[in-house]
Amino acid sequence: MSSNLKFNPSQIVTTFEEFQSAPVVQLGTTLLELAQLFARLEVRHAVVRGEDGRLVGIVSTQHLQDAMRDLDDNIAPAWHSRAVESLLPINLAESQAEASPEQSSAAAREVDCVSVREGSSLVALMTNNDVLFSWNRLEPTLARAALDTLTQLPNRAHFERRFESEWQRASRLGLSLGVLIVDVDHFKEINDGFGHLRGDLVLASVARCCQSYLRSYDLVARFAGDEFIALTCGCSAEDIDLPIRRLQSATRELQLRFGDRRISVSLSIGAAVICAGLDQRRPSDLLDAADKCLYLAKQQGRDRAFRAELHADGSLSSAIRVDAAPAHAE
Repeated sequence: MSSNLKFNPSQIVTTFEEFQSAPVVQLGTTLLELAQLFARLEVRHAVVRGEDGRLVGIVSTQHLQDAMRDLDDNIAPAWHSRAVESLLPINLAESQAEASPEQSSAAAREVDCVSVREGSSLVALMTNNDVLFSWNRLEPTLARAALDTLTQLPNRAHFERRFESEWQRASRLGLSLGVLIVDVDHFKEINDGFGHLRGDLVLASVARCCQSYLRSYDLVARFAGDEFIALTCGCSAEDIDLPIRRLQSATRELQLRFGDRRISVSLSIGAAVICAGLDQRRPSDLLDAADKCLYLAKQQGRDRAFRAELHADGSLSSAIRVDAAPAHAE
């Protein structure tokens, strides 16, 4: 059965921002309760839902004022007890219960919709059981949701989704996969000694170094706190040595000065690569392997990097130190 949307573009009830923040009222809410809600929250719209949670419509202060103005003086007190559904501008019923099967099959189903606009642009349609958003309006929102606002890198949730999909792709195609975990050394001391705003500047600077000195086609993300993570595809264990060295050198040379004080920044890095047998392992195995190399870098004094290769049987090759310049003494 086909389904047509019976839509009147003049039914503009709210903007996108107002729709997002509108309070919810249930069917049966009285107009007096609705008026008190509008006054208390200083909002212009409310979303109406049924007992089962389905969307029923949107009502506005204008709808309420129109209803009160249209009432005769001799029944004016009755508006207090009227139900909110009496204000709904359209009926969001998908089908007529009394329609015969023959009528239903002969005619396309009509669904009344409430439009949600932002300026002159239609951004959503609301039916009785769903809200249909414009992809053009949602895409920037989804992109922002996948971004870490401080560093402008993808966030952990985005990384984990990509990691899972790249693992499946590499397994199908027989490709290698590598993970680098990057930790800013002594970051707590930087925050304590220079303040959190300076600490944020350090994180943003390290993020730019990661983007600039790791390979352009690697996925770099902020993982947690002062940790960054990178996913490398189709590379051998040795292929990631040079990008690691460049990243560490660039970070050591950061010129972050505040007055006559300089913040010295260094990184501890753990990396692991799996070249075969991805179908026998899990993505978490590779993360664990990289984490062990990171722990080794910290244990041996920080400001250094180690990498290892994860084998199909779950064993890990001996960790190899790959950073170029001598590390600072503790």
